[in-house]
Amino acid sequence: MRASYAIGLDVGGTRIAAGLVERKGRIVRETRMSTPKGGPFGVVDAIIDVIGEVATGVHPSEIAGIGIGLPAQIDFGRQTVEFCTNLPLAGVDMRGLVMSRTKHSVTIDNDGNAAALGESRFGAAKGARDFVMVTLGTGVGGGVFIDGQLYRGHRGLGGEIGHMVVDLEGPECPCGARGHLEAFVARPAIIRDATAAAATFRGAGILRAAGDDKDKITAEIVVAAANAGDEAAAEIMGRVGQILGEALVGIVNLLNPDIILLGGKVAREPLVSRLVREKVGRDLLPEPAQAVEIKPAQLGTDGVVLGAVGLVLYDLFKPSRNSAVMITNGENGAER
Repeated sequence: MRASYAIGLDVGGTRIAAGLVERKGRIVRETRMSTPKGGPFGVVDAIIDVIGEVATGVHPSEIAGIGIGLPAQIDFGRQTVEFCTNLPLAGVDMRGLVMSRTKHSVTIDNDGNAAALGESRFGAAKGARDFVMVTLGTGVGGGVFIDGQLYRGHRGLGGEIGHMVVDLEGPECPCGARGHLEAFVARPAIIRDATAAAATFRGAGILRAAGDDKDKITAEIVVAAANAGDEAAAEIMGRVGQILGEALVGIVNLLNPDIILLGGKVAREPLVSRLVREKVGRDLLPEPAQAVEIKPAQLGTDGVVLGAVGLVLYDLFKPSRNSAVMITNGENGAER
C-alpha cells in the first residue's frame, strides 16, 4: 500500500515553511517559523520542529518521505550542499541529519528549482515547456525548464540566476564576489540602499515610514513609500526593476523561454514588474521580445513546498501531454 502523504519544506534565509501534502497535491496542513540565527544545527532543529508539527497525528508509515528546498547550490546526484550564501549550511550533511532524526527518506534540492517544479505542475507555468523562474527574497533564486525538463546542469548546480554578473564594478555580493544580481535586487540590497538614503534629506520619507528608526527599514517599507510617491524610495525600486530587467534580457536572449515567472513579493510588485517588462521589451532582440511572457508566480511559498514534495511523490510530476518533468533519484541520478 502506498503512503498517503509527503512533507515538503521551503528553508529560506528568514523563514522556514513546511506542508503535509497528499498524493493529489493538496496541502492539508502547513506551518512556518522564523529561521533561527546561528549555526547549522539550529536550522536542523527548526526543520525537525516544523516537520513534527505538520506530521502530528499521522502514522509514520503514511509518509512517503520528505523533500527540502534549500537556498543553496546542491550537487543533486550526491545530495550534498556545496555552497550556501545566506545560511551556514555549506558542507553540512543536511540530508543525513534530517533523515537520521525523522527516520524518513529525504531528498534536497535548490529552492529555486523546487519553486519552478511547483509552478510547472500547479501554478503559472502549468503546461509550459520552456520557462525561467526568478525569485527575489533574502537572496535571488532561479529555476530553468528546457523542453519540459528542469535543467540542473552538470552537477545539479545550475540555475543560479542571482549570481549572474550585471556590473563588474558593482557592490559585493553576499557570496564574496562583486556585481552579482543578488547584490542589487535582493531584500538586503534594497534595505542597504534605503538605509543609506535615510541618512540624507532625500530619504526622510523612508525614515518616517520606519518610525524614525533606520534599523526597522524593510523592503516592504521601501516599496510602500515608493508607491506613495516618495522620490528616494521610487528611485531605489526603479533601479531594482531596471537591473532585474537587464538580467532577464540576457536570459531571454540566451534561452528563448516562453515564460518568465517573477516570484517573491518584491518582484511581483506592479512597480517592479512594470519596469522589468519595459526594460525587456525595449532591449531584447526583436523576435524574443514578441514571444516572451513575463508574469507573476502564483504559488508563493507553496510552490517550493509542492515542488519539494514532487521530489518524493514522483507521480505528482508524471509527464502529461502538455508537459514533461524528469525527477532524478537523489542517490544515483537515475530517472524515476
